[in-house]
Amino acid sequence: MKYIVISGVDGSGKTSVINLLEKKLKEEGKKTFYIWMRYNHYLIKIMNLLARLFGLSIKIQNEMGTVWQHQFYRSKTFCKIYVWCSYFDNWISRLKVTLISSNKAGIIICDRWINDVLIDLASESHDLDFLDTKWYKRFQNLLPGNTQQFVINRELDEILGCRIENQLNPDFPFRYKLYNKLSQKANIITIDNSGSIEDSVQQIISKL
Repeated sequence: MKYIVISGVDGSGKTSVINLLEKKLKEEGKKTFYIWMRYNHYLIKIMNLLARLFGLSIKIQNEMGTVWQHQFYRSKTFCKIYVWCSYFDNWISRLKVTLISSNKAGIIICDRWINDVLIDLASESHDLDFLDTKWYKRFQNLLPGNTQQFVINRELDEILGCRIENQLNPDFPFRYKLYNKLSQKANIITIDNSGSIEDSVQQIISKL
């Protein structure tokens, strides 16, 4: 059994790449199973409620309507507790992935897991060096054995053009820097999605 974790900033084309990847792998006769991992929230649900109570999450109005904007960076203590809670939640999600895939064979595709979580934590705490802390290794150790990690990259203009929410999000430039930094990690395989989706998928298949 092989695990694939695919990450990427919103607008990178990640979903399109995953959809075609599944199709191509099945055409090759490989068994695949897809798991969407982003919202495995348990303790984090409580922390998000506390953030609203303490004014660390505020409602704002923009072209997308009413949205919540996190400002956790205003409290270092809250950020530290939030990271621990996220680690616990993802430890639970590791058990969930193991249970779900225990009777599967082939390739398990995990969408929006560990690396996207790390980016969220770094962005919400406004810590550009978060990926260089001990937390990076701790979260990486949650991944099952035989896991390959891919990050989908795309030109900034194309990302901004296809997602208006990125243009409206004041944290987007920070998040974009974080994904670029993530791409430089030795255990990460970077996929250039500046061409066709098919080309990006072939880049992934060539590494499997």
